Amino acid sequence: MFRLQLSATVLAGLLRAATALDLDLDVVGPGKDHHKPPPPPTPSCSTTTITIPYVGTSTTSTTITPCTGPVTVVIETPLVTPTCGPTTTHSTTTTTTYPEPTPGGPCPVVKPFCRASGLNVEYYANPLGGYSSGAPPSSYYITQALTPLKSALTNLTFFPQNMPAGPEYPRVFPRPDLPGAYYAIGWTRETNGGIAVDANNFTLVYDGFYRAPTTGKYALCTTADNENDVFFGHGNAFSCLTGRADPAARPVAVSTGGNFINGINCTDVNLVGGAYYPVRNVMGNWQGPSAFNFTIQKPGQAFEDRKNLFEGDVYPRSCGLFA
Repeated sequence: MFRLQLSATVLAGLLRAATALDLDLDVVGPGKDHHKPPPPPTPSCSTTTITIPYVGTSTTSTTITPCTGPVTVVIETPLVTPTCGPTTTHSTTTTTTYPEPTPGGPCPVVKPFCRASGLNVEYYANPLGGYSSGAPPSSYYITQALTPLKSALTNLTFFPQNMPAGPEYPRVFPRPDLPGAYYAIGWTRETNGGIAVDANNFTLVYDGFYRAPTTGKYALCTTADNENDVFFGHGNAFSCLTGRADPAARPVAVSTGGNFINGINCTDVNLVGGAYYPVRNVMGNWQGPSAFNFTIQKPGQAFEDRKNLFEGDVYPRSCGLFA
């Protein structure tokens, strides 16, 4: 009795120990199910491939097999770097062709948005007994390549007849071949554009563009003491292509005067409204008093209403598109 109770007690203790150690003990005898752990999961047969570019020269692959889930294959491929060839530069030249200007006609084009700020007026030296006395011609300032003494802009092509120099200006007679031609020391006069000149002898050149307001026949008129030569249109006043005046050009109108007798001379020209015509006046005084007037009579305008003030109608030479 005591032995059986001891054996049962020992068996119970062994079972508790086996359970704690997770041992597989067959205690129920043959032919009976006994306790076993569940089988491990079957790995999946699917594969995931990832391709990664990298900076290198060869292709490598790495297989990652997890405990569960698909197998991952990582493939590293060299990064392809494009090869650049030599740089080629292409230049394109665009040429704009304008109509050829007609001699005596307008300039086909001028600078866009150029302001009607007046004609250029330039003051040149003219020796006593020089231009307007018969020689040299009005082109002397071109052929001698003279530099203007003063320059300005003006809308007005007129200054009135003045009188001989007063006694406050000492007189000398520098030319024996011109015994009556005095030179008054310090004598000056105002002209146009705020330019004051040596009143004894001087030359003024007015040039630029006249924009005809309407189409029709215009009259260009001039008077002067001692002389004014009028040049008009392409090639006569100056070239629409170069902006240069031709020293061989013949004036379309010439006026001369002196001793307070200044005859008027006019010429007619047919103009197209809105067109820009080169115009040039070369006014000279070789000695003593002086005067100048250049007018334009518009179509339908009375002769006595002709104007010498051209505000809004005249443009400086710089408005030209010259080569």
